[in-house]
Amino acid sequence: MRKVSIERLLTWAFAVELVGRPPEETEKLGYGASAWAVIERVGMLGTRIDGGSAPLGQAPDRDEPHADAVAAADAVMALASRGGFEVSSEWRPFPEWRDDHGLVAAEVARVVEEQRLRGDLVNGDHVVTLVLSSAVLGHGPDWEAEEPFTQLVSMNGKPRWFVKRKAKDAFGRIYEYEADGRDPARRRPMRGAYRKYELATSVRGAILARLDWQLWQDALGLLHESLAPRLANHVLLPFRPDRHPWLRRVESGQLLVNA
Repeated sequence: MRKVSIERLLTWAFAVELVGRPPEETEKLGYGASAWAVIERVGMLGTRIDGGSAPLGQAPDRDEPHADAVAAADAVMALASRGGFEVSSEWRPFPEWRDDHGLVAAEVARVVEEQRLRGDLVNGDHVVTLVLSSAVLGHGPDWEAEEPFTQLVSMNGKPRWFVKRKAKDAFGRIYEYEADGRDPARRRPMRGAYRKYELATSVRGAILARLDWQLWQDALGLLHESLAPRLANHVLLPFRPDRHPWLRRVESGQLLVNA
C-alpha cells in the first residue's frame, strides 16, 4: 500500500494513468467527456507533470488503467452533481490589503453576487474542471495578487464632485441617486458635494482566482473523504484544507496568522 496525498493521487490518476486514452475508452470507464476535454487541452500545450511515470499525452503500457485511478475519476465527476458550492457573504479574500474606502470589499461582493446569479462559477461542473486542471498541471490556482492603488474619480484629468439627490419613480416611491456635484454657474462644488475614489486597476481576476483556490480546497476535502475507504492500493495521507494561504504573507514586517 502506497501512502500518498490527495493532490498527488489525483495528479497520478489524471496525468499518468488516464491521460492519452481515447475518449470512447474513457467514457466506457465512467470518465466523462468534460474530464477528457481538460486533459486533451493541457496535453496540446505539451505540459508535463513532474514525478509521473508516463509523459503527458502518452498512456501507460497496459490495457486497463489502475482501479484507483478509475475510482478517482468517478469521485471527481461525482462533484458535478453536488449542485452549488456556497460562498459566505462575509468572505474577505484580501485581508492583507488596505481598504480604507471599502472599494475592495464592494468589488468582492459585486463579483460574488454576479457569479451566484450566473451560476457558472460555484456549481459542480466548474469545480470538476478546476480539480482536473489542477491535477494535470500539478498545482492549484494562482492566488498571488498585487494590491491595487486607489485614485479619485476624475474626468478630463480633474477630480469630479458628486451630490446625493432624491426623486420619485412612476409608482411614487422615493429613491436616491447620485448627481454631478459641481455648480457650473459658480464653477465650484455645491453644498454637501463630495469626491469619490475608485480602484486604479481591476481586481476581478484576483477575486476569481482566490475563490477558485478555496473551491479547490473544499473539493479536495470532499474527494479525500470519498476516496479514503475505496482505494485498493493507496492510503491517503491526512488532509487539512488550506483555505487562506494568503494569511501567511508578511505585510509591513508583521506575520499574519492563518485563521
